[in-house]
Amino acid sequence: MTAPIELRTARLVLSIPTGDDVDDITSACQDESVQRWTTVPSPYSRRDAETFVRDFVTAGWETGKTRTWAIRLASELDGDGRSATLVGMIGLEGIEDGAAEIGYWLAPVARGAGIMSEAVAAVIDHAFAADGVGLQRVQWRAYRGNRPSARVAHGAGLRFEGTRRLGAVGRSGREDEWTAAILNTDERSSAPGWPAEAVGG
Repeated sequence: MTAPIELRTARLVLSIPTGDDVDDITSACQDESVQRWTTVPSPYSRRDAETFVRDFVTAGWETGKTRTWAIRLASELDGDGRSATLVGMIGLEGIEDGAAEIGYWLAPVARGAGIMSEAVAAVIDHAFAADGVGLQRVQWRAYRGNRPSARVAHGAGLRFEGTRRLGAVGRSGREDEWTAAILNTDERSSAPGWPAEAVGG
């Protein structure tokens, strides 16, 4: 079993989501962008959030195959180190043979302030650290057109690896998918090679 690990940055605390976060998760997952660009159930109910926290998150940490963190603002921590507000989610999935996939979403209220970029950098640091997960490769995938997610991945140093034609299954059927990855030997800076439609102005 892998004990949940808390990560901290200048502005954020990344910690395991709990039952206290169910309402915040339910609310955030009503957002049109979260529904469009992620694989959360649609429509999304409170029961979906309860199942996510109770089953998916817990099982992932127990098996070591998935590490999921709630993104919280350090400025909102109370005296016991707890934050009442969850503003997003980030995780490593499919941890195996030195590799994993990173995924993330952010609530509308927290967008536009670089919060996800900060969270992604922290998770990639943890993924590659010898005292973290010790991975060699972190992969990212997104439906083609998800420019906010692509810009975060690009800024974190991931290298674009291509567009998989009809490589993903969306809510309305198959659609194109962007893929990128970073190795533990890569520089953590924006790399060339990304298409303008993904990261352009």
